[in-house]
Amino acid sequence: MADGASDKGRKQLEEEVWSAIGAFEQILEAMPDDRSSLETLSHAYGQIGDHAKAYEYLLRLGRVLVKEGEQGAAWDLLDRLRELGGSDSTGIKLIADIEAMSAVTVPPLAPAPTVDAAPAAVNTTPNISEELAFTWNLLQASEITQEEYASVVQDLTEMSGSDSSVTVSVLHALEARGYKGLDRVVVYASQDCGIPYISLDSIDITEEAGCLLPLAFVVGRGALVFDFVGPHALAVVMNPYDPGLRKDVEQLAGRPCDFYLTQASEFDRAVDRITAIEVDAASVEG
Repeated sequence: MADGASDKGRKQLEEEVWSAIGAFEQILEAMPDDRSSLETLSHAYGQIGDHAKAYEYLLRLGRVLVKEGEQGAAWDLLDRLRELGGSDSTGIKLIADIEAMSAVTVPPLAPAPTVDAAPAAVNTTPNISEELAFTWNLLQASEITQEEYASVVQDLTEMSGSDSSVTVSVLHALEARGYKGLDRVVVYASQDCGIPYISLDSIDITEEAGCLLPLAFVVGRGALVFDFVGPHALAVVMNPYDPGLRKDVEQLAGRPCDFYLTQASEFDRAVDRITAIEVDAASVEG
């Protein structure tokens, strides 16, 4: 009986993944180079075991990133390209193209309190693939149901396609839905990733800390610096499962970072405070 229920649950889950796949493939019909859709489709096909299709969309994403000169985002694809592509000549050529991008000289990164955009080498757009992986981890751990999983995937799809400047994250999607188990999910993710929880509402974020990362990166990637301890910066990340995000935060901060997790609403309020700090600093300079 239990095996039958398990089979039914997996079938339902695959149907939900297929529904998400259909939605993103429709987006690609209108926008063939949409990076979020390509990322999501590669991840979704990998979830259902279709590694050939996952690799196909990964190749398409890699070509787009190379064409657009997105060195940091392209570099993050290398491990998956090698894993899925093996000795495929097309993948080998793409890997060579990505590695050749590193030959381009990038100015050293230094703290820049009033910069509005991140250097080209660091991606500022939401990493939907990593958010879907976060959602999948929660489903596998039974922290959310299959129905909730499908709803969050749909919400992430809509959020990523929106023109509004909002942080696209699993925790934002769950909070927007009024998910009653949100505190439990945050505690689980914190413990599972070994990243402690912190309440940002109780932190007095200074201009030096809050403006260390470009605002476009803060909102787009869901990460901010809130304080310093010696040579280390203290930073919040909304997706504790995304190692590329932590790497990019340290690159932009120009120093090692200690990472924390917080609630989506507290993150948004901190972003509002940082925005006000930048506005005030600009008015003083003006």
